[in-house]
Parts: sequence; structure tokens; C-alpha cells
Amino acid sequence: MADRRLVAVGTATTTFLVVAGAITGALESRIAFSVLVGLPIGMLVGLLAGLVAYRASPGLRGVRRGLLDGFATVGPTALGLFTVRYAIASTRGLLSGRVVMVVAILAGVMVAAIEATSE
Repeated sequence: MADRRLVAVGTATTTFLVVAGAITGALESRIAFSVLVGLPIGMLVGLLAGLVAYRASPGLRGVRRGLLDGFATVGPTALGLFTVRYAIASTRGLLSGRVVMVVAILAGVMVAAIEATSE
């Protein structure tokens, strides 16, 4: 079982990435600087999701805890892989955006499965 602070930060990060990306993508054709709308809303929703995860995580067990831990794994994993892609030029051909997201989601699924079956 992960520390509730790590779960809260991971949940906030994943939520921020999903919400900011979705809003920015949805408004891209209508608003020239859609990122200026997507980022603040993503930060606000991510912060709220992190606070909810922090408060709820001690009471969760089994599959629910696994789902929360798996969700909290996706965002930090994606950020870590994008950091490697940016910092090491030779990885840019291998770590496309699609590959990074698939690996991050697979990591989240693995964490969720392990956590859900561990108790």
C-alpha cells in the first residue's frame, strides 16, 4: 500500500494531465491560446482530485485501492518518460507521445492489478 501523500500527488498529476489535455484539445480549433484555458482548469481539478484522494485513500481496500493506486501511477510515469525523452536526444525516436502514454497506462494497470490482489 502506497503512502497517501504519494497517492494524492499521483492522482493530482494524472488528473491535471487528463483534464488540461482534454480541454486544450477540445478548444484548440476555437480559441487560439486554448492552453491558457486548459492549464488553469487542469490545475484546479487536479488539486481537488488530489485532496479527495488524500482524504479517501486510508479507508480504501482491495479493488478500490488498486484502482486509485493505478490511476495515481499513470501521470507521474508519463511525466518521467517525457522527461527522459526531452533530456536524452537518442530516446526521441523510441519514446513518441503514443508510446509514452501506452507505457504509462500499462504501468497503471499493473499497479492496480498488484494492489487489488495483494490484500
